[in-house]
Amino acid sequence: MEDIVEAFIADLCGKENFRYLKESNAAKIKQEFGYDVPVDKSSRRYDYVIDNGKELFIVETNFYGGGGSKLNSTAGEYRNLFDVLEGKFKFIWITDGLVWRNTTRPLRETFDYNDYLFNLTMLENGILEYVFK
Repeated sequence: MEDIVEAFIADLCGKENFRYLKESNAAKIKQEFGYDVPVDKSSRRYDYVIDNGKELFIVETNFYGGGGSKLNSTAGEYRNLFDVLEGKFKFIWITDGLVWRNTTRPLRETFDYNDYLFNLTMLENGILEYVFK
């Protein structure tokens, strides 16, 4: 999933001359981009961080092929992370997988709470370009 999402991010950043980092923690973000990003846990590593020259976007991504408690846990974690970022940084969660067809409650709760929650079809349809306009 990370490789698929990176193709979209790399394409967008190449076209728009944005900078991005993969698998970055708060220290690396500070070093590379100069932003002080709060974290909800000391080991937090973000999948992607995009600097468009005006603001910082933090992207987490995952794919679920099967069910389990991890879905609820991740959805709750990303609602909490949205709060930790305090609106100072844009947070995007990109998730997909057949499991979401039957496990809609945690997905819906996060969709209603966070500003950006996307799936692969939305990426294919150009949602990232819309967000960065």
